Amino acid sequence: MIDSGLILDERYELLEQIGTGGMANVYKAKCVGTDYYVAVKILKSEYNEDEAFVRKFIAEARSTEGLEHPNIVKIYDAGKDQGLYYIVMELARGMTLKNYIRRYGRLSARETVDFSIQIASAIQAAHDHGIVHRDIKPQNILVSDSGKIKVTDFGIAKAATSDTVSSNAMGSVRYLSPEQARGGYSDSRSDIYSLGITIYEMATGRVPFDGDNSVAIALMHLRARVTPPREYFPDIPVSLENIILKCVRKRPEERYQSARDLISDLNRVFESPDGNYVYLDSLVDDSPTKARDKEEIEAIKRSLSRNTPGADDEKQIIITEDNEDHEDDEEVTPGFEKMILVIAIFLGLAFAAFMIFVVGRSLHLFRFPSGNTTEASTEASDSKSTATTQKETVQVPDFMGLTKEQALERAKKHSLNVSFVHDEEDVEYDEKTWIVTAQDHSRGEDVTQGTVITLTLGPDDSLLPRRVKVPALVNLTEGDAVEKLEKADLKASVIYDTSDTVLQGYVIKQNPEDGTEVDRGFSVTIIVSKGVGKVKVPSLSGVSKDMAEKLLNDVGLKLGNVSSDYDGSVGVGDVISQDIPSGSLVEKGTKVSITISLGEEETYHYEGVISVPTSPLAQGESGTVEIVVEQNGKEETIFSQENVTEDAFPMNIDYISDSGEEATAVIYVNDEEYSRAEIELSAVAD
Repeated sequence: MIDSGLILDERYELLEQIGTGGMANVYKAKCVGTDYYVAVKILKSEYNEDEAFVRKFIAEARSTEGLEHPNIVKIYDAGKDQGLYYIVMELARGMTLKNYIRRYGRLSARETVDFSIQIASAIQAAHDHGIVHRDIKPQNILVSDSGKIKVTDFGIAKAATSDTVSSNAMGSVRYLSPEQARGGYSDSRSDIYSLGITIYEMATGRVPFDGDNSVAIALMHLRARVTPPREYFPDIPVSLENIILKCVRKRPEERYQSARDLISDLNRVFESPDGNYVYLDSLVDDSPTKARDKEEIEAIKRSLSRNTPGADDEKQIIITEDNEDHEDDEEVTPGFEKMILVIAIFLGLAFAAFMIFVVGRSLHLFRFPSGNTTEASTEASDSKSTATTQKETVQVPDFMGLTKEQALERAKKHSLNVSFVHDEEDVEYDEKTWIVTAQDHSRGEDVTQGTVITLTLGPDDSLLPRRVKVPALVNLTEGDAVEKLEKADLKASVIYDTSDTVLQGYVIKQNPEDGTEVDRGFSVTIIVSKGVGKVKVPSLSGVSKDMAEKLLNDVGLKLGNVSSDYDGSVGVGDVISQDIPSGSLVEKGTKVSITISLGEEETYHYEGVISVPTSPLAQGESGTVEIVVEQNGKEETIFSQENVTEDAFPMNIDYISDSGEEATAVIYVNDEEYSRAEIELSAVAD
């Protein structure tokens, strides 16, 4: 650890360590000669020997010095001093978005959209300067107390593109784009994908892909289906879900082609929550998972686990003053992954062999001798007779109403084979109560012996329990609720009503409640939302806090945060401003924050007297007397006169200042310092 007090390049005094990562440590520092504080990121000594990496680390940091945006942590300087490579950047206050989600849970749709627009604005600004981040994730995004977003580490991931450092390994694998996971070319659309995963986590509180190791997660990014966010939380607007799903398309050409296009759609989420304005290419990128060959898995492992500082996926640097722990992901364990890979291949081969055996037996592709060699010879000699027997036809019997065991027995008697499918896979009935409800070959149809007859099994209503439990329906769509009732052998009675909180088409309430036992065929009432009503925000200016809350409640709105400030235009305790302008149309239940007045702010000036009780001049002598005041690092001459005699003393000079900071009076006689003394200042209201 570097000692506090070290000064780099005679400019940056290190005060304390505030963060650490896989590549570097971060220190709070003060610019020498000013009160300006910055963050200084210092490369760890073990990476100083890699000249190619160090050169790119510094060069890319300098390339982002001109990147100015309110949502980007600004880089001021970079260099080397006393054997230390460093980058100087803005000291951004706040917690990481990762910790914000951990502390407060999933974000509201409005907060998700707000944060997403700020992050996308930062990304677009970088892309306009030809800079691709390549490591967008919640750990690299800071949230201030006011909700201001700052994106960190622009240019750092791009710096790590030498043969020594893999840019793919720099990004946390949970947010890695498919092209990065493959080790292929990545561009600005890779940032769009990573942002999509980040928005998904804000909206749901979880990442779409997670697993026991980095290789497994990377494979999911390549092939696994992204579960739509509304399957977890139906209150997420349809348009926001579509935006997320477009961002995380597997193919870059199917995603948003710029962050600017993404921002345009995000701005329309609350104008049209259920709108279909998000264009989704008809090509489906969320195809079913399929097996990967060994070469591809090895390529992914090489991409993720090269011997690089960036491969320490979890120890990313966070520029923050809350000094929280930001290490989040696991390290890759090659030995464990290799064992998993071997087991997976073995199980796959075993399963394939088993399926070939089962299918072969069902189609009589395999024949096994049932006796000794003599019997086998006899079977061979009678091959012509056997072939003739196999060609004989039989009539399909009636299987309807039989149990599975009865159907198997009847098929055997008629030299037929059967396969079974289930009519209602989700119905939780004992399979012993199922009977044949359909057959694909009609009764009496002539077929060849050994033909496979497909039989459909369904529940035998006469044997089923008479009472069933009502399923949970609240927060489901109307269609899903009706389907769930039908599967439980119940009916739906639908009533429509408005709601202050539930989106249109979703179940607000059910009767009876879930878990209640009722007779089969019972009609369950579900109340479905006709939509959230919108109301006009009233004007709150000049009214008291209590009256503001009443005015909001009268129209179905709520009082949000209450802050205060000095303002003399209204009475003390009355509303100065509101965060949502009056006349705006918003959904019922929306919170409106207000600022109330603390009254007019009092201002002060400071007065003091500079006394020179005795003459600094000898009797009969005259000279030049000058009085200079030193305050706040500045000097001000408040008295200067030539030909002053001893008769001018004692001397009292009034001093008035806007600052109450410590002040010193310095008396000069004939340009030489005669004395100095502190000035006693008193505050006087203006």
